[in-house]
Amino acid sequence: MSGKRVLVALMIGLAGVASGCGQGGGTAAAPQGTAGAKAGVLHVLASIDLEHLDPARNYVTSSMDVGRLIYRTLTTNAAAPGPAGGEIVPDLATDLGTPTDGARTWTFTLKEGVKFEDGRPITSKDIKYGVERTFAPEFPEGPPYARMWLRGGDTYKGPLNGEGLKSIETPDDRTIVFRLNRPVADFGSAVSMPFFAPVPKDKEAGVAYDNRPFSSGPYKIEKFEPKKRIELVRNEHWDRSTDTVRKGLPDRIVIDLNLDPAVIDQRMIAGQGEDANAVQFEPIGAASVAQVLTNPALKERLVTGESINTRFLSLNTSRKPLDQVKVRQAIAYALDKEALRTVRGGPIAGDIATALLPPAIPGHRKEDPYPADVAKAKALLAEAGFASGIDLVLDAPATPGGKAQGEAIQASLGRAGIRVKINEISSSAFWSTVGNASQQHDLVIDGWTPDWTGASTYLPNVLDGRFIVKQGNQNRAHYDSTEVNKRFDEIAAMTDAAAAATAYGELATRIMRDAPVVPFLWDKSAFLTGGNVTGAYGHVAFVGRVDLATVGLKSAR
Repeated sequence: MSGKRVLVALMIGLAGVASGCGQGGGTAAAPQGTAGAKAGVLHVLASIDLEHLDPARNYVTSSMDVGRLIYRTLTTNAAAPGPAGGEIVPDLATDLGTPTDGARTWTFTLKEGVKFEDGRPITSKDIKYGVERTFAPEFPEGPPYARMWLRGGDTYKGPLNGEGLKSIETPDDRTIVFRLNRPVADFGSAVSMPFFAPVPKDKEAGVAYDNRPFSSGPYKIEKFEPKKRIELVRNEHWDRSTDTVRKGLPDRIVIDLNLDPAVIDQRMIAGQGEDANAVQFEPIGAASVAQVLTNPALKERLVTGESINTRFLSLNTSRKPLDQVKVRQAIAYALDKEALRTVRGGPIAGDIATALLPPAIPGHRKEDPYPADVAKAKALLAEAGFASGIDLVLDAPATPGGKAQGEAIQASLGRAGIRVKINEISSSAFWSTVGNASQQHDLVIDGWTPDWTGASTYLPNVLDGRFIVKQGNQNRAHYDSTEVNKRFDEIAAMTDAAAAATAYGELATRIMRDAPVVPFLWDKSAFLTGGNVTGAYGHVAFVGRVDLATVGLKSAR
């Protein structure tokens, strides 16, 4: 997720995302200024919940955005709008790592002077422990890279039983060495994931660590009421001279959760009182788009954000009748993508997705294998033996945006004789629920943001059948093709990045012949900020959401 992000992590259907207008009618090329008062209280108005803040479990873009305020990783995304935000830069590490042994061994050196919130130095052992704990069965939600790449990762069960992972070495307090089971040319990007954040062993609290991760970033948690509010205050031991990404400007950041999205829109449009110091975490809703775009004063406070996220409908190929390719292809032809974009805000929400890889990802191919065709969908169902139609259950977030998308899917598939029942799931539990093989149903409103800009953290993460697991599953199509899995390995072994990108593009075309997912939108984002806010821009790593690490206030009022 994504992821990412990916990543990464990803974020879907919890509210509309939008684009099309830069602040003042311009583009997203520059944030709202770069300076601000080093004081004041920044308010963040969110219509969603934070699924996980524990870095071992944090693999949803919204939570990763907040997590970047609390903890640092070996590397991280640059603090920049547009494509520049996709660049990976050093964070706790002095550089992007040194590969040896044909990129099977990676060595990182920590910066001097980096500290935890209690003033103790951050050491390589803290990084090692943070990675090791992601193997514990208690934390199944994170990305798969450690299990995939670290030697011995396929059998390691985490440090909670007292054992360390031998393939992570710490020869001294500032040096950490990772020994991999295969070459990974972009491992320096992989260590930007939250699970490469340091965790002191004496602060281990199991699943309870989710509520109070120990800070290595500019802010620490003062108060956290899950599903309601999180309040962050300064980590006085964070040293800005060691951090080229985070600005650490506000004295306090207050994030209100699970607010009514329509109420958020109206509060941000009014921009009064403390809302002058606020940013909108989720993009403006479809019902507010016209009001914002026709008001010059509001357009001055509208910020756009680019994204490398593709939203898609996952079809659970392990369930009948979705195990039949003609049935899946029928769904792909029947899905009304324009209707889905409309309920998300119309053209401002992004571009209709016709392929798996978005245009910003190297390897993207301009193609549309399943143009809207209800008659073709009906014919394919009949050929599969379902002339009278089929009945399916759709998993959707229990939010206004999730419900609207679910109803759009229900209506469009219904025209082809595909009867859909909507199963609404709390936004705070959505990803953990659909990631549980025993709880997922036939269809999932889904999506994926690569953990860094490239197909290597997109296609394998969501479509490699060998990564299907009972819990924390990212392959919600349950797609498992021997031919495709083999090709993933062949591409991973390529040393020529351009050739690998081309191969991923070709493989994406091949995968879509099986229609395990139906892409419908390439996201963009637009959100409002308060009149006293500065430094706000949408970040590609967070599906175009505001990069909270850079926001400040013009004055500490």
